[in-house]
Amino acid sequence: MQNMKRTAQQGFTLIELMIVVAIIGILAAIALPAYQNYTARAQASEALSSTAGLRADIAVYVSENNGALNVETDPAIVAVAGGLNGKYISNGNVDVLAGGVISVPFDAGVLDTQTMTLTPTIEAGTSQISTWTCAGLANQAHIPSGCQ
Repeated sequence: MQNMKRTAQQGFTLIELMIVVAIIGILAAIALPAYQNYTARAQASEALSSTAGLRADIAVYVSENNGALNVETDPAIVAVAGGLNGKYISNGNVDVLAGGVISVPFDAGVLDTQTMTLTPTIEAGTSQISTWTCAGLANQAHIPSGCQ
């Protein structure tokens, strides 16, 4: 029998470790901006979900008043808007502006100091709100998909 020498591998070489670190760095560089956009969009969706009842109240007001969008004069709607709050929205900061526009200022999270506005669109020939359009965020990619 021949006596063969076996050499056991002692570990990874420096170049192999550097390649792994480079691959992890590239993946992190791709994933981090995507995660930040996802986080901002999730925080912006709070404005959409927390105003659902208020938007329904505005839709009823518009329907009952033949398409009139002067909801900022209705004390009940103003009170509902003032009582809205959430994790990224403080109590009393949501306002109903002229034309039924809802102003939602963020005071925490990624969207801190930004204000999202929800604007109703009345369907032609009716007194019904057909869509709500969101705007006002610095990055339009942060606007929730339910509002685009």
